[in-house]
Amino acid sequence: MLFYESMTESQRELYDCFKNEKDSALSVHDFEFGEVEAEVLAEGLKVNKALTWLYLYENQLGDIGAQAIAEALKVNTTLIKLNLPENQIGEAGAQAIAEALKVNTTLTKLNLSWNQVGDDAAKAFAEALKVNKTLTRLKLHQVQIGDTGAQAIAEALKVNTTLTKLNLSWNQIGGAGAVAIADALKLNKTVTTIYLSGNQIGDAGARAIAEVLKVNTTLTELGLSENQIGDAGAQAIAEAIKVNKILTNLELGWNQIGDAGAQAIAEAIELGTTLTRLNIWYNCIGSAVAQLITEAKKLNYADVYADSQFNPLVLSLLPRLASAEDTQTVFCLLTSGLELENQRASLPALPAEIAELIMDEAHYWQGVQHIKRSQFDDDTPDDILQVTVPQGVNGNSIRVKSIQVLRDSRTLDGSIDDRGFDLIVRDEQGAVQHECSAKPTVVDLTLELATIWPASHPVIRQMREGWQVQVRPSKSPKDALFESLYVGYV
Repeated sequence: MLFYESMTESQRELYDCFKNEKDSALSVHDFEFGEVEAEVLAEGLKVNKALTWLYLYENQLGDIGAQAIAEALKVNTTLIKLNLPENQIGEAGAQAIAEALKVNTTLTKLNLSWNQVGDDAAKAFAEALKVNKTLTRLKLHQVQIGDTGAQAIAEALKVNTTLTKLNLSWNQIGGAGAVAIADALKLNKTVTTIYLSGNQIGDAGARAIAEVLKVNTTLTELGLSENQIGDAGAQAIAEAIKVNKILTNLELGWNQIGDAGAQAIAEAIELGTTLTRLNIWYNCIGSAVAQLITEAKKLNYADVYADSQFNPLVLSLLPRLASAEDTQTVFCLLTSGLELENQRASLPALPAEIAELIMDEAHYWQGVQHIKRSQFDDDTPDDILQVTVPQGVNGNSIRVKSIQVLRDSRTLDGSIDDRGFDLIVRDEQGAVQHECSAKPTVVDLTLELATIWPASHPVIRQMREGWQVQVRPSKSPKDALFESLYVGYV
């Protein structure tokens, strides 16, 4: 806690400014605030009676700044909206804010996106949601929440009676987390909007959510884009929307849905649904697209997005995921020299360094961080593909296996020598550790794939939590449908 007596003259001036702020909204962004400024602001928040909206996005508050603001939230009685995205807030800072929510009685909207919240802090938020009676919107977009954190939040949703909008997009939630959330939505009667885009729920998660849609009576918006959902998941959702009477907005873009899944959705629309907006673009749909759009227009669906379908071969190029148990089993097999079943011979016991090399070359990943882009008009910093290596599960270290860049173009004009990707690897401090130009392999008439392995780029072995991979196309093709960046790890 920062006391007035210990403040410098400039800090006292800042405190007096916050304390006497008469406007209802305050916005400070782009690295203007650090930990000390956040502490000063927090002291002002404890006595300010006018401020209702506070925006502190893209600063450097860190855990100390977040903890100070959390203390202020315990006594502040006017703030209703708090935005803290991109502030280098970690587990400790997020947990402090979660604890504050247990006693705060005015805050209705909270955004902690693009921080390093993690599963443990997600559990703290879950506990807060069980007792908080005012929060209606919670945004935890890209904060490194996995199945464990999602399951905890799901348990909270079973008893929470105020939350209406929940955004858990771009995390590391798999099928287990999606199943837990689906079970919670069978009981929850207040959530109207939930976004799970950019996770890894797959067909299993999609099927679980589809079952909920058959009985849920409050959910109107559902975001499931970029979730590795295929035809099986799409067919399950199609069956659900045939009987659902309330869903109006459904996001299924950037999945792996083919003609069979699209056909099922088209048939569901033909029967009549409550959907007013359907996004199914950037999948692998062929002839069924025309039918989907035609049937939608017949029923006056103005907002149907089904264009820009990509090459079905993309599905065969996506990374294969393996569990941590799979990885450990293979490694133990390589180093133990187990006897072969029904044979007298045994496998040779390999030295650990040889086993490590084999594991590095194995073409499967335990987890993946990925991002895509489909806009190529500008080559601005916002358009650069960028992925950050996440925290390991349960404190385990991350080992990056490979970096993969994929481009799908309408046509491939020009020489392959004129095409490629420029890669930059930065450490957790933002310092450049490696730069290279990756020449893609032409997979077929429209697909280009570049894969970077540890053997050819040893810097990959050094990458750890917080490191970033950036990709800027050497030449931005005007005819490209999309480009994607995958960083696979174990």
